[in-house]
Amino acid sequence: MNSDLQNLIELEKVDRETARLTDEVAALPKRIAEIEHKLSDAKAQVEQAKNGIRMQDSRRRQHESEIQSLQSKISKFRDQSLDVKTNEQYKALMHEIQFAEQEIRKNEDKILEIMEGNELLERQVKATESELKTQSASVEKEKSDARTLTEQDEKKLGELKADRLRLREGISEGALATYDRVSRARKTGLAEARSQLCGACHVMLRPQTWNDLKSGEKLITCESCGRILYYDPTHEPPPPAETPKKKSKKKVETEVAESEAVTAPSETEYPAR
Repeated sequence: MNSDLQNLIELEKVDRETARLTDEVAALPKRIAEIEHKLSDAKAQVEQAKNGIRMQDSRRRQHESEIQSLQSKISKFRDQSLDVKTNEQYKALMHEIQFAEQEIRKNEDKILEIMEGNELLERQVKATESELKTQSASVEKEKSDARTLTEQDEKKLGELKADRLRLREGISEGALATYDRVSRARKTGLAEARSQLCGACHVMLRPQTWNDLKSGEKLITCESCGRILYYDPTHEPPPPAETPKKKSKKKVETEVAESEAVTAPSETEYPAR
């Protein structure tokens, strides 16, 4: 195979792996950001539940303060009832006491509801904090793995850069210029040809072009997409198996007649009596 073509094949492998690793390294910061965002969502859920508990505690204290105020009123009304002069005044004070007692019961019911709600929120906080702890460990591991992968990719990219320079130095200027030009336009500069077709654009090659390509003596480009073509005989499909030719009817009859003549008994073997 042409030495330029051999080096170009290796060069494209290096360029493809370089592009893959470069994309992977570029994607890792985004991946880490997604991981951290997932963790921040869990933290936000915990904080939201804690804020809910604090708000409910504030409401509970308001109701407790209201109950104390109502109890003070009831005590004041009872003291006043001892000094009333008329039945109407006494009834009015009793009515105020009953109303205050009803308001106390309403506030007590609300406090009970708040306490029940807080129990639910506290269970939610406990469960979320436990999940957050597990997620934090998982996130730290993912971030560590991402950093390790980045380091490995960057090290490999350095090695590929050296390989790329070495390979490019071993390729003639004309072949390298063609490869660079087509790579910029087509993303890939080479294409393997199989069964007389360009592996990239699938256009049929001319018979002479196909024969020249199989000889591997010179660089050949696809007339359609411009990529540099190469041929790998190990990828060529095996030739079809030969099928036995069908015998003609006349030939079969002749063979049968000859076979019967050989096996038939002669007069010398069985003399007439």
